Amino acid sequence: MTSPATLPPYVRPAPTREDLDYAPLAALDFSKFDKPGGKNELVADLRAAIDHVGFFYVKNSGISDADVLRQLALGQAFFALPLEEKLKHSCDFSIGRYFGYRPSKDTYGDTGVRSQIQMLNQPKLTPSLAAEEHDWDLIRPHREEVQAFQQQIHDKILSPLLKLFALLLELPENYLADPHAFEKATEDHLRYMQYIPNTAEEYEKINHQSVRGHTDFGLLTILFPQIVNGLQVQTAPGEYKYVKYIEDHVVVNTAEVLTYITAGHIKSTVHRVVRPVPDQSHVNRLGVLYFSRAGNDFPITVVPSPLLERLGLYDPAKADPSPPTGLEWGRARVKHTHDKVVVEHVGEVKPFVLGSHKINLTYDSPAPAPLRNAIAT
Repeated sequence: MTSPATLPPYVRPAPTREDLDYAPLAALDFSKFDKPGGKNELVADLRAAIDHVGFFYVKNSGISDADVLRQLALGQAFFALPLEEKLKHSCDFSIGRYFGYRPSKDTYGDTGVRSQIQMLNQPKLTPSLAAEEHDWDLIRPHREEVQAFQQQIHDKILSPLLKLFALLLELPENYLADPHAFEKATEDHLRYMQYIPNTAEEYEKINHQSVRGHTDFGLLTILFPQIVNGLQVQTAPGEYKYVKYIEDHVVVNTAEVLTYITAGHIKSTVHRVVRPVPDQSHVNRLGVLYFSRAGNDFPITVVPSPLLERLGLYDPAKADPSPPTGLEWGRARVKHTHDKVVVEHVGEVKPFVLGSHKINLTYDSPAPAPLRNAIAT
């Protein structure tokens, strides 16, 4: 058994030297949060950020890079385990349950190319979700530090962001934060994710995309510094730009539920993962992310925002009398996308439908021309 003291450290690969076209993302400085007038400034910064792309950075969150590297080391150790050990606790997509290990078993359409992506989704380690917890021998000695890291994410990034979004919508500050507090039952998870490079021939068959254009399922997604380039955001129809690695900056993107409960006012930005650039194409892309999902009992309906009402996006007389809960929505959404062994890699994707609710999931995701050019030379 690996003890906390003997967990091999994770060493980041060298940064790329390629001259890439990076998306111009805003950065929210959380050192302002508790200062006089700081929240108002941050709300203005947030409004500007989501008006442009829907992806943005958070800096000065208070989470140390040493803590992030520690979680990357844990992910590295987990993915090195024998497959039979990792499979002891697998995701159950037949019921939309995303907690546990997801092996690299999917095939891209009719290409015959197999995905090389694997992930571990760790639920919040809190009493309300005790029944969802898994017990791997490797993870057990690190339980307290995983829980502490999850708690930090809530206290220092997620809860402040949800408060800022509530203020932006002119709702009470805790309107979103309280139902999604750390101790509440939600489908949130800390994800350790590894992309092992495909061959050049395989990338050619799959349009040089490991993950095609998509939006995320929940409220917000938090990506800790990822040094291996590959993530791109859609900045205009058919146009994608890279997300730049910046030390001690966390990447945040808005997701589908936040879009839905704001009647489309807050957009969920389309993004994808493409083949690593040539000088990083030989290394595994290991990441740590946090996915914030709607609370299990949170109603998935347009929130009673004065701002949305003025914009004609919310009408109390037309409020949904029996909206789905966060748990119902989340489980159905996961099952819709992942209860399959062949993933749609080109062409139309079947829309997600839950009762009278519908989300289109087909996005323009052409092959990345700058990457093709780099490969050709």
